[in-house]
Amino acid sequence: MLRQMIMSATLAVGGWSCAVCGGPYTGAGVNGYVDPNNHWRHANPLADAGAIVNPIFRGWATDVNEYAPSDDEWIGSGVWNDPTKALGPATGENFDIVSLGDVNEIEIAGGIEPGRITLVFDNAIRDGRGYDFAVFENAFVSLYNTDRGSVAGQMLGELGYVEASSNGRDFVRFPSVSLTAGPVGPYGTIEISDIHNLAGKHPNASGLCTGTPFDLSDVAGDSLVVDAVVDINDIRYIRIVDIPGSGDFLDDAEGFIDPATWPMWDNYASNHAVYDAWVTFGSGGIDVEAVGVLNEQEYEADIDLNGVVDMFDYALFASAWGSRFGQSEWIGRCDMAGESDLVVDAEDLAALARQWLGVEKWRMGN
Repeated sequence: MLRQMIMSATLAVGGWSCAVCGGPYTGAGVNGYVDPNNHWRHANPLADAGAIVNPIFRGWATDVNEYAPSDDEWIGSGVWNDPTKALGPATGENFDIVSLGDVNEIEIAGGIEPGRITLVFDNAIRDGRGYDFAVFENAFVSLYNTDRGSVAGQMLGELGYVEASSNGRDFVRFPSVSLTAGPVGPYGTIEISDIHNLAGKHPNASGLCTGTPFDLSDVAGDSLVVDAVVDINDIRYIRIVDIPGSGDFLDDAEGFIDPATWPMWDNYASNHAVYDAWVTFGSGGIDVEAVGVLNEQEYEADIDLNGVVDMFDYALFASAWGSRFGQSEWIGRCDMAGESDLVVDAEDLAALARQWLGVEKWRMGN
């Protein structure tokens, strides 16, 4: 009966669809722009008259501490090598980016390091409730199946490690997971539900402007944080490091639960090679458009992050009802009752009910 009640509510809402399905690491990106006249849903900054910068963001990168693209030859391109393009609010314009350059097989063998950029924040990023900041790349959803590795509905994007620092010298890296099985080629796509804690996962082109969110609590156990070298309540620097998608670079999956081990919930046996579109040309490597600092989220039941716990959240919850981590219906933000048990169940429904119609402070002022 409970399932029937929830599904009836979903049908009553109408008009909602999930653009990304399947895999354990589901979850929409954070909207860069919203329309207050349309329930604060996503808006196209390049076409919608009502589009405004999402007030969930309280700040953006203000300066560049370091810009080190992959090699000197690429620096001379003179097109996508302006690091100031990564400053200020996201624009949704897929050419308003700075690229970190790519490295080919010979360069990797020769020890050339992947490109990186370090951005500065005047207002400190803090480990508050919910996500703390979001990285905007210029990935886009493929519309076609091709013999060059593109799969319609998957993402054509380039991935990067994300690191945080308080002093600009000592950085902690967000632990990541990448489950792409093998090389995808220079024009290949990836299933974003196979990716976790890597920049470049969400679309930011062709009218979609979304950033990949990060939660500083994910690095709370790092030795640099434990030893107070990095203060996750006073992060002033975010560094993004390109990942050449050749498979020579690894994720940190050993620290994460493997969905295939349910119901025991054991960790992955080993780390995985990271694959994405490689080798790329022109604006090669990950392309950084913006990094935004998020307001604290008081209501975890605001699943879609539009600032109010409403029927849109209920619809998302309904679609994930009864699912467990690793199933196609799973949405991580729906598993919200206290400590996560990796199952969307009655405890989570009770949490949704307790927070029903709650409004975030950042939305109250807009």
